[in-house]
Amino acid sequence: MPSGPAREPDLPDLVRDSKIETKSDNNSVFHHVFYETGQSARQRLVRREEQWVRERELGRGAFGTVFLERCTSAGGGTLRAVKELRKFVTAGQELDYLMELEAIVKFSHAAYAHCFVRSGGWFEIGDSIFIVMEYLPYGDLQACLNSALPEREARQICRQVLEGLGYMHDNGFVHRDLKPGNIMVKERGPNWWVKIGDFGISKRRRGDVRSLQTHLHRGTLGYAAPEALGIGANSTSTSYTSAVDIWSVGALVYKMLTNQLAFHDIGGLYMYACGHRTFPSAMEDCNVSEEARAFVKKLMAPSYQDRPSAKTALEDTWILTTQPSGLTGSHDQEYVYLLAERTG
Repeated sequence: MPSGPAREPDLPDLVRDSKIETKSDNNSVFHHVFYETGQSARQRLVRREEQWVRERELGRGAFGTVFLERCTSAGGGTLRAVKELRKFVTAGQELDYLMELEAIVKFSHAAYAHCFVRSGGWFEIGDSIFIVMEYLPYGDLQACLNSALPEREARQICRQVLEGLGYMHDNGFVHRDLKPGNIMVKERGPNWWVKIGDFGISKRRRGDVRSLQTHLHRGTLGYAAPEALGIGANSTSTSYTSAVDIWSVGALVYKMLTNQLAFHDIGGLYMYACGHRTFPSAMEDCNVSEEARAFVKKLMAPSYQDRPSAKTALEDTWILTTQPSGLTGSHDQEYVYLLAERTG
């Protein structure tokens, strides 16, 4: 077995237990070994093998590449997505992939499967880490945003993303790079079902720590909060809170309702964050409802202290707007029932 990083003994138990025994000759064919419970006392533990073949690249990011793979074992044909991460991004600089492993294993639990891309484990070969994920043929939300969405559909997506963020924040995780490219589509509109994915630069609070330290990876311009980029009223601070994710949701809703970014460049964002510019007017130009406009502005408040939590945002007037009869999608209805149980 290839030697792992020096901190591997400190892996959380769930992460260690989800590691898959794997061999590969050329990083295009992978042989996995699993041990499962047998059916008799003589065969209490059964060894099972699987072979997976890489078919094509699905996407590429700053720190990893996602591939489509097919199972070629007997009775196979199943597809999966596998994200390959290099342990060292530059000479001597080790990639902190541990947090991504911890997040994706944590939120692959059945209780969270409706909100997050599910993982089937992980393995390592040489200087690479491979994270096995469910394959969603529709890809990411970015590929679906060719024009503005109706408010009803934008609301569906927003609800589901906020629900997932609520789970993350309750467990001490901050995503830090929420954007359409990191939201995967399970079902397309008019009845959307989306899942949060790519925890590549997520962070987790430890103990009673209320904020997290900023480092090199600060999110994506257009969706990153001003404090995450080091500008605005909090620009002198080296820490941030889960409010960076709330800003990103606001930016996402703005994009869905207008097919435009609220802030295209650092200059415009800086002027708004410092109080020298009013909020952009594209939502008014697109005849977006007053409730939706107010909701987005709350989420994109210049000061992180003025933004609502994910749970509070889910109780906003716009989010709870009742749809006309016959228009509410199944996932909307499912969410309304869930929210009623939480608040009843």
